[in-house]
Amino acid sequence: MPALRSITSLTLILCTAALFISGCGGGVSIKNDSRPVEEVVSQAELLIKQKAYAAAADQYQVAILKDSTVGQYYLRRAEVLERIDHDKEARLTYERALKAVPEEDPSHLQLMHRLALVNANHLYKIEEAEDLLLRMPENSVEQIDLAAFLYYQSSQFELSISLLNKALERVTDADQKALLLYHAALIYVELGDQKNIFGSLFYSINNAEHLGLIRDIEQLWQE
Repeated sequence: MPALRSITSLTLILCTAALFISGCGGGVSIKNDSRPVEEVVSQAELLIKQKAYAAAADQYQVAILKDSTVGQYYLRRAEVLERIDHDKEARLTYERALKAVPEEDPSHLQLMHRLALVNANHLYKIEEAEDLLLRMPENSVEQIDLAAFLYYQSSQFELSISLLNKALERVTDADQKALLLYHAALIYVELGDQKNIFGSLFYSINNAEHLGLIRDIEQLWQE
């Protein structure tokens, strides 16, 4: 029965390819993926280049299962989830990270910042964002930015702009600066300041690297 053998072979190939996601017939879990974590991350980044964001998120979940203490795996997984509007799943990823990643890890503050922004900007969990604000290092750029965003949400625009300008004086990373200017653009929209809206967005669009930020900038630009 050549046709039957051909179909069976194809099924086996497809099942093998899908093992790292969900297993074939429930037999194998992603926890049993035998690849080195570096290979998993490399595959995830290749998928991101191809804009296969959901598949990349699955690969980073494998990396997290292999080493649950590396903050960058959580950050990157949540980032691609934000890109495809899976904000609730991104939030869960950040929350798991804060429980697993040591506080002394350099990525810990980034995880808090991104979680707070997802809560405040997309999931309307303002109180949770405020709780995270109190846990951040005093006068860090991340704390100042989050405070400015929360003031923006409470329509205290002048205070928010003042804080963002303070943060902009200290920031050196282009992507982080793009985030600050995106937040400034949101305020200028409320103030009806067309010149500063487009000036802020122009810099943001040309310097943003974070996929979730790029999503947000694109949405604001379309509006």
